Parts: sequence; structure tokens; C-alpha cells
Amino acid sequence: MNKYCRDQARDELWLMMGAGAAAGITGGTFMIGVVTFQAGLAGVQAAVVSRIAQVYGVNLIPASGAGATAAAIIAMGGGQFLFEMGGIIAGLVPGIGQVVQPVIGATAVKVFGEVAITYFENIYPNKIYSQKLL
Repeated sequence: MNKYCRDQARDELWLMMGAGAAAGITGGTFMIGVVTFQAGLAGVQAAVVSRIAQVYGVNLIPASGAGATAAAIIAMGGGQFLFEMGGIIAGLVPGIGQVVQPVIGATAVKVFGEVAITYFENIYPNKIYSQKLL
């Protein structure tokens, strides 16, 4: 039975959300944690874009680069910035950041991944997933 790329990407996205939660856990310490949270989350989001591109069989380097693709995806999901700002602000309050940031990290990865899936699905609608890696 064939599986669509969007379905495979969503299946893997659940695993990637754990990395977003981990970024939130490492960012649960006061002040330094805010920077750690943002840096960790940015790294996870870059990995999400790369993996979803692989699922769709797209090599990001020749296709205008991962940075340009990530920028286009971020532009589509502009509301995520406000969401992440809430995580940063929560991280400044001792104790609250330890609880809130892992949830925000996982949710931010989920939202970012869904936007990335929509981006690639608009370019390659109903593409069948092939397990062949780039």
C-alpha cells in the first residue's frame, strides 16, 4: 500500500516534537536558558525542514538552499514568532519556564512542521513516499 509524503512527514513529526520538548527542558534555567531554548529550537526547526524535504525527495542545497526554504516556511507560519516569544518571556520567570518551555518547544516544532508539510505539499501535491534517501 502506498503512503503519501504528507502522511510519512506527519508520522515522523511526532518524534521530532520530542526534540522541541528537549530544547524547552534545557532552556528551563533562568536567563541563560532563554538563549539555550532559542538556539536549540532553531536547530530542531532546521532539522525538521531538512527531514521533511527528504521525505518529499527534495535536496535543499541546489533548490535555493535550506535557508531560503526555511525562510519561506517561516513566512507562511509567521504567528509562530509570537508563540515563541511567549516561551522566552515565560523562561524569564523562575519556575514557570521549566514547566512551560518544554510544552512550547514541542508545540512550536509541531506547528513549524505542519507549515513545512503544507509548503512542500503545495509544490508536490499527493506525492507518494519512497523510502529511498537522497
